[in-house]
Amino acid sequence: MTNGNRQRNQSPILKVIAAIIIIIGLATGIFTYDDIVQYLNSSGTNTESVQAPENVTGTLEVAMIDVGQADSFLISQDGHYALIDFGTVSTGKDVVSYLQEKGITNLDFVIGTHPHDDHMGGMEKVLGEIETSRVIIPNVKSSLVTANWYISLRKELKKSKYEVIYPKLGDTFTLGEATLKVIGPVDYSGSNINNYSIVIKLTYGTQDIIFTGDAEAEIEKQILDSGELIDAEVLKVGHHGSDTSNTEEWIDAISPDYALISCKLGNKYNHPIKSTMNTLKSRKIIVYRTDESGTVVMTITQDNISFDKKPGDYLSGEELEKRSSKWFATFLFVVTQKTG
Repeated sequence: MTNGNRQRNQSPILKVIAAIIIIIGLATGIFTYDDIVQYLNSSGTNTESVQAPENVTGTLEVAMIDVGQADSFLISQDGHYALIDFGTVSTGKDVVSYLQEKGITNLDFVIGTHPHDDHMGGMEKVLGEIETSRVIIPNVKSSLVTANWYISLRKELKKSKYEVIYPKLGDTFTLGEATLKVIGPVDYSGSNINNYSIVIKLTYGTQDIIFTGDAEAEIEKQILDSGELIDAEVLKVGHHGSDTSNTEEWIDAISPDYALISCKLGNKYNHPIKSTMNTLKSRKIIVYRTDESGTVVMTITQDNISFDKKPGDYLSGEELEKRSSKWFATFLFVVTQKTG
């Protein structure tokens, strides 16, 4: 496994010099603590090219865990496990329960796509219950995220038992015979936390999956312009199906057969948005969604993908809620008539 950005071992003299420079810099205000962290995690990079195996004989399982209006994906391959995102502070316990029900006590590594509650809020809960030492997160200045849960998480991640990795574009991580490659963001230093999302292309045999976090149209265009090969069989629809992501150019370049949408029935954002669902429908991309089916498990072999649930609808979040409300009202009416 390549490990993104790490500190390189230095001689004692260089360490002393570096310590003096850091102290002077902090005292004079030349740079901040975040500047130091960013430097230490961008120097001494130790990466190598990892070629995904073209032929695999086992299976890869991807579970889109139902965590409401949030994301959490468990990837399993031949006794190796990784987690992409963790639900919210309140639904992180549901992720832990799912892992424990599967008998999973250790994760090879975890990836927090970006520090919003609906993606990384449940990370500390997972870390407290499930063993893992390797944590992959974007390098976001702490001044941009001041939520209490994130401050607490940062303190937890400073413990020596964790190897915190701030990945760079092109870094790769292996999970059994599966390979996860960082394909975005290409370059971002603004204030929109969504656009710090680590975008991953997972490859297993001849099958590929794109995980987008909440990366928005700006980042999608960056990746398209970079020339990265992003065609894939499966797309984790960006930002829960929002129209801030999922441009037609992006979806056409990926040309997926299947789309995964993680969101809550009746969410206040009306995710997924109608325009996004129309784009998927017009391209005959088969949809699976947690607001309709709960947790969805996908099984992948060398050249095949299957699901444990039936495909979902192309309704927007608002339309699905209305349909569900009508169904429930009809159900209550029938029950009342029979018991009245």
